[in-house]
Amino acid sequence: PIGNLVSDCFYEGELETGFREIPESYKHLPPSIKGFTTWLDTSSFGKGANHPDTGKGSSIANPTEVSVIIKLLDSIANSDKQVDALKQQMSKDKGELPIGIICMYAEQKKRLRRKVAEQKWDDYFKSLIRIDTVDSYQGKENRIVILSITRSDYRQSPGFLRSPNRINVGLSRAMDRLVIVGNSEMWKGKNKGLPLGKVFDYIDQRRLTEPDNYKIINAKDFKEVKK
Repeated sequence: PIGNLVSDCFYEGELETGFREIPESYKHLPPSIKGFTTWLDTSSFGKGANHPDTGKGSSIANPTEVSVIIKLLDSIANSDKQVDALKQQMSKDKGELPIGIICMYAEQKKRLRRKVAEQKWDDYFKSLIRIDTVDSYQGKENRIVILSITRSDYRQSPGFLRSPNRINVGLSRAMDRLVIVGNSEMWKGKNKGLPLGKVFDYIDQRRLTEPDNYKIINAKDFKEVKK
């Protein structure tokens, strides 16, 4: 499902995904990310989904997305069986970290790193997580990728997220599970034809025919959004 999304949204369906067995490492994931590809939608926060205005040229951060991602990680950290499974998978993967958080903006990366460090999680669980910017992820992969879009404002200004290259990199770093955290309202209407607009529409359409593969989850209550 992840490969099909990338192929259809960025390569006109010409990218072929090779088949491989997905490890039995995700039985105890929280229900909100059981699907292979999930859009964790912050639109229900209303204005709270937006990032604060910053000075021109400043990197942006989105506190709501930080809180949502911490809540998601906490639900993984609280499952000892899931943490043990991820530890075992990391050993099989020769030390490759199982969870990657990709941020579109450097300030969001700083906020998330600081917030993760503040949590009372086991240090070993924290050591399973990589947090970095999309520009630092070229050529790297994680089994579970959480992508923080970050950008969301009342003007619906996409900034550099109108360009497909970084979006493509962010999505295609996920091997087994892809979770996109962002405000879907940003990528409808005038931004529907932009890369993230196409991605949201792709997930929105296919969740009806492939419900195990594609899901939209309300980030406020972590329940599936129904049509």
